[in-house]
Amino acid sequence: MTEQIKNSENPVLKGVITEILDDGNYGTISCGGGRTFTFDANQLDPGYEPLLKDIVEFSVIEDAPFAIRLYHRDKRLAATSGAAVDLRVKCPHCGSPIIPKAVVEDGHVTATRCPKCLTTLEVMEKPPKTSIWIWLVSILCALLVGTLIYGIFTA
Repeated sequence: MTEQIKNSENPVLKGVITEILDDGNYGTISCGGGRTFTFDANQLDPGYEPLLKDIVEFSVIEDAPFAIRLYHRDKRLAATSGAAVDLRVKCPHCGSPIIPKAVVEDGHVTATRCPKCLTTLEVMEKPPKTSIWIWLVSILCALLVGTLIYGIFTA
Protein backbone atom coordinates (compact mmCIF):
# COMPACT_ATOMS: atom_id res chain seq x y z
CA MET A 1 0.00 0.00 0.00
CA THR A 2 1.04 3.59 -0.24
CA GLU A 3 2.44 5.56 2.64
CA GLN A 4 1.67 9.10 3.61
CA ILE A 5 4.05 10.91 5.91
CA LYS A 6 2.47 13.75 7.87
CA ASN A 7 5.44 14.38 10.10
CA SER A 8 8.88 12.84 10.45
CA GLU A 9 8.43 11.61 14.05
CA ASN A 10 5.33 9.43 13.61
CA PRO A 11 4.67 8.63 9.95
CA VAL A 12 1.11 7.68 9.06
CA LEU A 13 1.00 4.38 7.18
CA LYS A 14 -1.74 2.64 5.26
CA GLY A 15 -2.19 -1.10 5.19
CA VAL A 16 -4.68 -3.92 4.76
CA ILE A 17 -5.92 -6.12 7.60
CA THR A 18 -4.96 -9.64 6.53
CA GLU A 19 -5.74 -11.62 9.67
CA ILE A 20 -8.11 -11.25 12.62
CA LEU A 21 -7.89 -13.39 15.75
CA ASP A 22 -9.73 -13.58 19.07
CA ASP A 23 -12.92 -11.74 18.05
CA GLY A 24 -10.99 -8.79 16.64
CA ASN A 25 -8.73 -8.40 19.66
CA TYR A 26 -5.60 -9.35 17.70
CA GLY A 27 -4.65 -9.25 14.05
CA THR A 28 -2.16 -8.54 11.31
CA ILE A 29 -1.79 -5.54 9.01
CA SER A 30 0.15 -5.87 5.75
CA CYS A 31 1.69 -2.72 4.31
CA GLY A 32 3.24 -4.32 1.24
CA GLY A 33 6.90 -4.91 0.55
CA GLY A 34 6.98 -7.68 3.15
CA ARG A 35 6.19 -5.29 6.01
CA THR A 36 3.60 -6.63 8.44
CA PHE A 37 2.51 -5.37 11.83
CA THR A 38 0.53 -7.18 14.51
CA PHE A 39 -1.99 -5.30 16.59
CA ASP A 40 -4.19 -5.80 19.63
CA ALA A 41 -7.44 -4.19 20.72
CA ASN A 42 -5.67 -1.51 22.78
CA GLN A 43 -4.18 -0.05 19.59
CA LEU A 44 -7.54 0.40 17.80
CA ASP A 45 -9.34 3.72 17.76
CA PRO A 46 -12.49 3.61 19.93
CA GLY A 47 -15.49 2.30 17.99
CA TYR A 48 -13.49 0.66 15.22
CA GLU A 49 -14.12 -3.08 14.82
CA PRO A 50 -11.71 -4.53 12.26
CA LEU A 51 -12.81 -6.69 9.34
CA LEU A 52 -10.66 -8.65 6.93
CA LYS A 53 -9.43 -6.57 3.98
CA ASP A 54 -10.19 -3.23 5.65
CA ILE A 55 -7.77 -0.52 4.58
CA VAL A 56 -6.52 1.17 7.73
CA GLU A 57 -4.34 4.13 8.66
CA PHE A 58 -2.02 4.08 11.66
CA SER A 59 1.15 5.52 13.13
CA VAL A 60 4.16 3.44 14.12
CA ILE A 61 5.70 4.00 17.54
CA GLU A 62 8.64 1.79 18.55
CA ASP A 63 7.93 -0.73 15.75
CA ALA A 64 4.30 -1.17 16.86
CA PRO A 65 1.15 0.21 15.22
CA PHE A 66 -0.67 2.93 17.15
CA ALA A 67 -4.13 4.53 16.78
CA ILE A 68 -5.36 2.17 14.06
CA ARG A 69 -8.42 3.62 12.35
CA LEU A 70 -10.53 2.63 9.37
CA TYR A 71 -9.44 4.44 6.22
CA HIS A 72 -11.64 2.69 3.67
CA ARG A 73 -14.18 -0.13 3.52
CA ASP A 74 -16.07 -0.56 0.26
CA LYS A 75 -19.53 -1.64 1.43
CA ARG A 76 -20.74 -2.39 -2.11
CA LEU A 77 -17.73 -4.61 -2.78
CA ALA A 78 -18.04 -6.26 0.62
CA ALA A 79 -21.70 -7.12 0.03
CA THR A 80 -21.24 -8.54 -3.47
CA SER A 81 -17.87 -10.25 -3.46
CA GLY A 82 -17.11 -10.96 0.17
CA ALA A 83 -14.01 -8.74 0.12
CA ALA A 84 -14.51 -7.92 3.79
CA VAL A 85 -15.49 -10.95 5.79
CA ASP A 86 -17.21 -10.64 9.13
CA LEU A 87 -16.68 -13.94 10.95
CA ARG A 88 -18.87 -13.05 13.89
CA VAL A 89 -22.11 -14.82 14.78
CA LYS A 90 -24.87 -13.74 17.12
CA CYS A 91 -24.74 -15.40 20.54
CA PRO A 92 -28.15 -17.02 21.23
CA HIS A 93 -27.85 -16.17 24.95
CA CYS A 94 -26.58 -12.58 25.19
CA GLY A 95 -27.25 -11.47 21.59
CA SER A 96 -23.76 -10.01 21.08
CA PRO A 97 -21.90 -10.47 17.79
CA ILE A 98 -19.04 -12.84 18.69
CA ILE A 99 -16.53 -15.32 17.39
CA PRO A 100 -17.01 -18.45 19.55
CA LYS A 101 -14.00 -19.51 21.62
CA ALA A 102 -12.85 -23.13 21.60
CA VAL A 103 -12.44 -25.05 24.85
CA VAL A 104 -9.47 -27.39 24.46
CA GLU A 105 -8.87 -30.36 26.78
CA ASP A 106 -6.08 -32.89 26.22
CA GLY A 107 -5.38 -31.42 22.78
CA HIS A 108 -8.97 -31.82 21.53
CA VAL A 109 -11.72 -29.23 21.13
CA THR A 110 -14.49 -30.24 23.53
CA ALA A 111 -16.84 -27.25 23.34
CA THR A 112 -17.30 -23.67 22.15
CA ARG A 113 -18.20 -20.74 24.40
CA CYS A 114 -19.33 -17.16 24.07
CA PRO A 115 -16.39 -14.90 25.07
CA LYS A 116 -18.77 -12.27 26.50
CA CYS A 117 -21.27 -14.25 28.62
CA LEU A 118 -19.16 -17.47 28.88
CA THR A 119 -22.17 -19.66 28.02
CA THR A 120 -21.43 -22.99 26.34
CA LEU A 121 -22.70 -22.86 22.75
CA GLU A 122 -21.85 -26.32 21.45
CA VAL A 123 -20.38 -29.49 22.97
CA MET A 124 -18.28 -31.75 20.77
CA GLU A 125 -18.28 -35.49 21.33
CA LYS A 126 -14.88 -36.96 22.10
CA PRO A 127 -14.00 -40.00 20.02
CA PRO A 128 -13.79 -43.16 22.14
CA LYS A 129 -10.34 -44.02 23.37
CA THR A 130 -8.90 -47.18 21.88
CA SER A 131 -7.13 -49.63 24.13
CA ILE A 132 -4.97 -52.67 23.56
CA TRP A 133 -7.98 -54.93 24.24
CA ILE A 134 -10.05 -53.32 21.50
CA TRP A 135 -7.16 -53.82 19.06
CA LEU A 136 -6.72 -57.48 20.10
CA VAL A 137 -10.44 -58.24 19.75
CA SER A 138 -10.50 -56.55 16.33
CA ILE A 139 -7.50 -58.55 15.10
CA LEU A 140 -8.96 -61.84 16.41
CA CYS A 141 -12.30 -61.12 14.72
CA ALA A 142 -10.53 -60.35 11.45
CA LEU A 143 -8.55 -63.63 11.69
CA LEU A 144 -11.72 -65.59 12.46
CA VAL A 145 -13.61 -64.07 9.51
CA GLY A 146 -10.62 -64.62 7.22
CA THR A 147 -10.34 -68.28 8.29
CA LEU A 148 -14.06 -68.87 7.72
CA ILE A 149 -13.95 -67.29 4.25
CA TYR A 150 -10.81 -69.25 3.37
CA GLY A 151 -12.46 -72.50 4.58
CA ILE A 152 -15.61 -71.85 2.54
CA PHE A 153 -13.75 -71.22 -0.73
CA THR A 154 -11.26 -74.08 -0.38
CA ALA A 155 -13.79 -76.78 0.55
